[in-house]
Amino acid sequence: MFRKGVIITVLILILVFGALTPVQATPRIVELIKPITDIKTVNKNMIVSGWAEADTKLEIRVYSRVAKKVGDQEVYDWEEYVQPGKEAELVVGPTGFFAREVELKNGVNKVVIKAVNAEGKEEVTEGLVTLSSKEEVRDAVRNLMNFNFLDLIKEIIK
Repeated sequence: MFRKGVIITVLILILVFGALTPVQATPRIVELIKPITDIKTVNKNMIVSGWAEADTKLEIRVYSRVAKKVGDQEVYDWEEYVQPGKEAELVVGPTGFFAREVELKNGVNKVVIKAVNAEGKEEVTEGLVTLSSKEEVRDAVRNLMNFNFLDLIKEIIK
């Protein structure tokens, strides 16, 4: 009986101290308000915004996907899309908040945010943003509306 009590007490202590131990996660340099991963939009302009420590240097670049012919195959590559009238670099001010409007090209765009804090630590965040025309979205919705869900459900139930 005493042995069971000791074992239970030790297990409880392990659980309590395990729960109280802080998680040693590496803090991120940049915290984005809206993630930039796998976004689909019909808006040609997008706001990249978030928080970082004051004096953090940011580079926000946009790359568009271009097709190139290599022999008889089509190969895709990324080409930087220089933002008209905007520099890629900015420095986060004393509030810690930043925002930058970027312009997208039709198709798949890669948005890359490179951050370097005051201590010189570097972090790169990237994501894909697909810009579709309103006509493409309308066509996709029409096709979806023409799809016969009842037949699909019947096929699944069989």
